[in-house]
Amino acid sequence: MALFGSNKYVNIEIKDYVIRYAEIKQKKPAIVTNFDEHFFPSGVMENGQIVNDEVFLRTLKHCVKKWKLKGKQVRFIVPDSSVIIRTVDIPADITEEELNGHIYFELGHSIHLPFDNPVVDSVSLGKKGDKQEVLVVASSDEVVNTYYDYLKDENTTPVVADVSSLCQYRLYDHYGLTSDQDVYLLAQFNVKSVTLSIFENHKPVFMQQVSIPYPEDTWKIVPLTEGGILTKEQIDYDKVQIAFDEIYTEMERVLRFYQYSLSKGEKQITKFFIAGDHPYLTELREGVTTRIKEIPLAVLPPEKIQTTKDMKIGYQFYNVIGLAMKEGF
Repeated sequence: MALFGSNKYVNIEIKDYVIRYAEIKQKKPAIVTNFDEHFFPSGVMENGQIVNDEVFLRTLKHCVKKWKLKGKQVRFIVPDSSVIIRTVDIPADITEEELNGHIYFELGHSIHLPFDNPVVDSVSLGKKGDKQEVLVVASSDEVVNTYYDYLKDENTTPVVADVSSLCQYRLYDHYGLTSDQDVYLLAQFNVKSVTLSIFENHKPVFMQQVSIPYPEDTWKIVPLTEGGILTKEQIDYDKVQIAFDEIYTEMERVLRFYQYSLSKGEKQITKFFIAGDHPYLTELREGVTTRIKEIPLAVLPPEKIQTTKDMKIGYQFYNVIGLAMKEGF
C-alpha cells in the first residue's frame, strides 16, 4: 500500500503493547544500523485500535524524539487484526492496471470485505479460460488513516503501509530461505495472538489471526508499565502450554484446509517459518516440531542478520527489518 514515493525510510511497527523501529543500509547484504522498542502501558490499544489517545500520543512523541524520526519518511505496518488476504475470480480481460479499480467497483456486490472503506492492493495470480485468479490484500481505511495522521502530526512523512506477514517473508527471502517449489506456513507467535499465513509461489494465499486462549491468571505481572520490558518471568509457562495446545490444533486445521480446500488435494504445506515476539518463542517452536513432525522448520537465526557495532537482534524485530527491505530501499 504505497502512499507516496521515496528512496530513504525509517520503519516502525505499532502493536497493542509495543512500538518498534529499525533502519538498515545496503540492501544486499542488509546491515541493520538502528533498532529499538518501547512498550505501552496496559490499556492504550486493543486489537490495533487506539483506546487511550493521550497516552498513545505521549508515547509516540517520546519515540519520535528518542529515535530522531522528525522530518524522516516512515513506513509502518498495519495491525494484523485490520488485514484480510483473499483470492477472488474476476473476468480474464481485466488488465493489471484495472485490477484495483475493478475490485473497488465490485465491493459489496461480488466481492465482500469486513471493512466499510478498505484500502486495497491486488495482483493477478494467473488466467484460466475466461477467468483470472486475483490476490486481494485489504486493510481498514480507518486504521491506516489513523496511524498516518498521528505520524504526520509528529512531523514525520508516512509513505508506505505494509503487512507483517509480507515483511517476515521478505526477510526470509532476502536470506535465501525460500524457493519456488515449497509452500510455507508462516506462524507468528506474538504475545496476544498468533497470525498464520500461507505462501505459495512467493505470494500470500491465506492469512488468519487467532487470539491466544490464555487461562485465567496466566500473566503474573499486570499491568505492563510504560517503557518496561516483557520477560518470561511475567507469564506462567504451564498456562502458556495449555493455551498453545489449542493453537497447535488450529495450525493442523489450517494445514488440512490448504491441502484439501485451497489446493483441491494437489498440494500441501512443505515447510514452516516460526517467528514472533512471544517470550517463550523458543519453547513454542519446539512444541510445533514435536506436534507436527512431518513438516520441516526453516530457521533464520538472529545472529545471521548483520548489524553495526555488533548489536544483538531478537526475533521481535524481524517484522520491521523485513519492512526495511521493501522495494525502493
